[in-house]
Amino acid sequence: IANGYQHTLAVKSDSTLWSWGRNSYGQLGSNVITHRSSPTQTIALGQNWTYVAGGYQHSLAGKSDSSIWSFGRNNFGQLGTGLLLHRSSPTQTLGYANNWSSVSCGNSFTTAIKTDGTLWTWGYNLHGQLGDNTTTSRSSPVQTVTAGNNWSKVACGYWHTAAIKSDGTLWTWGYNAYGILGDNTAVKKSSPVQTIS
Repeated sequence: IANGYQHTLAVKSDSTLWSWGRNSYGQLGSNVITHRSSPTQTIALGQNWTYVAGGYQHSLAGKSDSSIWSFGRNNFGQLGTGLLLHRSSPTQTLGYANNWSSVSCGNSFTTAIKTDGTLWTWGYNLHGQLGDNTTTSRSSPVQTVTAGNNWSKVACGYWHTAAIKSDGTLWTWGYNAYGILGDNTAVKKSSPVQTIS
């Protein structure tokens, strides 16, 4: 189960995908722009869903074949389709078709880890939250500037990202007001930095 901004998604024990709540941009994946006050099954693609992630008016979900699918608002490319078109039903993320293991959504951006342990990001990037050493928004996945294949977990905040490597170290990047990156500064970072302790 996952909560987004005013919407919720869940995978049932039979691997079907359900959603409810606000649906202004199709973030429920039901192929319509209608709010729902009770769970509604997504429009397509059967009983092979394994996990979900909710962001700010967009959603992503993973299938058992290691593909990921996105739907909802796409003004900054946060769906990863290579376009800036909103989607009201699940659309496969551009490229790298069947090698994703997890995904997380923030405010108009998305991060995901591939099955080889590499970390990829796309969408809104004004504060460097994509970790590619730029502040350029991306409509398709780009690898974080700290490369390698040892990422194990990732989580998005509003405009910042945190990820753990397989060695147990914690890395953060993006918006850094109030010191939310944990690097003993309040300066935003556009590439991953290790937390102080």
